[in-house]
Amino acid sequence: MTASGYQIVEPADDIRHAVVPQWTPALVDYENHPAYGDLVARPGLKNRLKAYAIFGKSMARLLLKRAIKYELIPYDVRSDASLRGRTRFIGAALSNMASGETRKRRAGIADENARLMERNGCLVLTMPEARIAAIEAASRADFDGLVARRGAKTNRRRDFEESRWQASRAERQDLFDQIDKALTESGTLAAASGYLGRPARLVDVNPQINDPSDGFWREVFPDTGISEIPATAYFHRDASGGDLKAIFYLSEVGERNGPFSYVLGSNRMAVSKVDDLICEANDSNGLAGTDPRARRLFAALPRKLRQKCSFGNDLTEESELGREIRAGLWAIKAPRGSIVLFDTKGVHRGGMVEQGERRVITCVIG
Repeated sequence: MTASGYQIVEPADDIRHAVVPQWTPALVDYENHPAYGDLVARPGLKNRLKAYAIFGKSMARLLLKRAIKYELIPYDVRSDASLRGRTRFIGAALSNMASGETRKRRAGIADENARLMERNGCLVLTMPEARIAAIEAASRADFDGLVARRGAKTNRRRDFEESRWQASRAERQDLFDQIDKALTESGTLAAASGYLGRPARLVDVNPQINDPSDGFWREVFPDTGISEIPATAYFHRDASGGDLKAIFYLSEVGERNGPFSYVLGSNRMAVSKVDDLICEANDSNGLAGTDPRARRLFAALPRKLRQKCSFGNDLTEESELGREIRAGLWAIKAPRGSIVLFDTKGVHRGGMVEQGERRVITCVIG
């Protein structure tokens, strides 16, 4: 149930649901891609051996993370290196391992908002002013710290991670409490629980600032003559397991302010567990990048292993998946105080700011 003052926002009628194909490595044609084709054709033995070693190590690490459901362990537990912290981490990991599947089969969904999640892959609501103001007050110190950190990085390329802050529940209980209240009052947690088929909870909170000085989404194939970024640039599926995310807009987000964008219905894309793990491994080991070194090593992998979650930069205009992404794209332009809940395994992107400043809080729901 949604409390008074919260309103559902639905996509425009002219945005159709994507006809999402079964995921296969062939959806991205690396053999004929202008930035990959020559590298795939002549990988070299040294590059092959190095790529295999990187992939094997990352896959072993990923299998452990999936076994303990790493993303569902809160940051304050993951980051505590004390004996007590390590004991809590082991306890959380063992509890996660014993809890079974992170997503359970659903015979039917009673919650109306959860049904919207099932249909679209995302759910958008607006908050009342009092709740917006409370969250802004609780997060002010976090955003002040972000402003200072971003300002110190003016003479080199700013990484994506430098644009966001990892809040600890142990230190920022007031912020977590305000986020929890909004998620509960709005019915967002109930929708997440209905969608996942199990009780959902707030796991992590990440304040984030983006503006036109962030170049991470523009720098595609920097060493090639490809000057225009593709229409599907920065589209990806998250390299994570079992979680949803909720984005709180703390500034108005219009066309040029980096609206979060979701491909409606892409949460239903069929991806085998093996292919999903391969994609996640390459996104976590650096081989999913588009710089020369990453492309060279990625191209040296055999075709089955040439898969990544962050595939949007590599799609061409005429590709089947590229066409479906453009057809089902919902760029969520919404006022300050909006909440966007989404399935991280659907195709999405965000933070491509061309004008102004975008302030959001991204939360992990697990």
